[in-house]
Amino acid sequence: MDMLYFRQFRQTALFLTLRAKQNIPRQCLHSAKSAKRCLLQSTMVPKNNGTIVHHQSYPFRLTKCGLHTSPRREVNPLLWLFVKPIAKISAALTGRGVRKWYRGMEPKERKKIIAALKRKWYLIAGAFGAVVSFFVVYYISHIEETPITGRKRFVALTYDQILSIANVQGESLIETYKDKMFPSDSLQVRRVMDVAQRILLANPELQKMNFDNWKVYVINDPTVNAFVLPTGQVFVFEGMLNLAQNQDELALILGHEMSHTLLEHGIEELSYVQFMDYIVILVMAALWCVIPNDGIALVTQWFHNKMVHILAHLPHSRELETEADLVGAMLASKACYDVRHGMVLWQKMEAVQKMETEEIDLPTFLSTHPHNLERADFFDFIIPKTEKWRVEGQCPLLPINDPRKAIQVISKLADEYVAAKNTGQNLRQVQKDNIRGIKTAAPVDLPISKVMDAKEQSTTVCIQKDE
Repeated sequence: MDMLYFRQFRQTALFLTLRAKQNIPRQCLHSAKSAKRCLLQSTMVPKNNGTIVHHQSYPFRLTKCGLHTSPRREVNPLLWLFVKPIAKISAALTGRGVRKWYRGMEPKERKKIIAALKRKWYLIAGAFGAVVSFFVVYYISHIEETPITGRKRFVALTYDQILSIANVQGESLIETYKDKMFPSDSLQVRRVMDVAQRILLANPELQKMNFDNWKVYVINDPTVNAFVLPTGQVFVFEGMLNLAQNQDELALILGHEMSHTLLEHGIEELSYVQFMDYIVILVMAALWCVIPNDGIALVTQWFHNKMVHILAHLPHSRELETEADLVGAMLASKACYDVRHGMVLWQKMEAVQKMETEEIDLPTFLSTHPHNLERADFFDFIIPKTEKWRVEGQCPLLPINDPRKAIQVISKLADEYVAAKNTGQNLRQVQKDNIRGIKTAAPVDLPISKVMDAKEQSTTVCIQKDE
């Protein structure tokens, strides 16, 4: 057994050394079983005929190193979904059992136990220190840099593990919406395809992901939503297409969602949640052990879980969303899209939500996403950066006509709706007219079926259209 551990340690050290010298992508280190395949995929570029050829930027070949790896036995993270509630219940029952056992003792026995604990306090302190040290070392040993932004983050899961979840999720979504999918030759699919191809062309890092093709699915559903799975499956709902009236706004949406995949936010989020769950389970056991009443313990546990959610999970989620906004703006800027439309998009999102829903607008600290108006201000703040990215993408100067002028129209229509609501007018008709006006506040300034040059045509194999 010791020889096996030594061999795995030596293989890991050699692999890390070779990666540092050859700039091998990080995803290729996650699974020894798929290391060679990952390396080969990372050095491939598409040709005009749709075939794949090897790029010579990575001269290193795994087969020439004499490096033999045994497959790593990875636990499916879906298993944790079933284990977590059992572990939490077991922690509560264990703590409760210890409390019942202690309270059932005679007073003399309690005094003896307390005296023994006081005499050997160093053992308790040592055990507590060992547990804390374990979590600290475990956390620090899994810190890495986020691609592009360089932000430090905790990642304990592997790319293959997140793919196991994404594959299940993708198959479930396709099965759920199979009767609502637009055909590949529809206007809606062609519109999304044009934007996705243009972003992929301008950002080579998106072509080096650890999957063969990006796949586009446009769903005939009024839901205002879009997302990209770690498998490269792009899902866009028609409601989002109706809100994003031009290609610049759609590019910011797709750029944002592609950034989640590029930055591997799915792996980071699951790793973070799993690590926090470990701590919560230990705290639960301590709460049920110390608090003298089951009812009080239950309320305290509920309050603790809510505080962890508000103070840990939600801020982390908002941080990932802001980072995806930044990188998504970079991807869209390098593809020569006008990022100034981002401010208009989120102003429209805020106005439409106010008129279409009667829900109370929650404060930012209770939301998984930054507030719509905060995101609009963020896009306005990063305009100077986007101009530099446009230069890197060899893009022309921004058009003189500033789309942010449409914000005045949006604000006026939203104010008219509020005034009509306060005066008891026919809100349904006012809402219908104003929502139509808000969604068309920024006119379509790029044709949906844009004629691509020869360079763009060579990258169409990066997208696989599914009917």
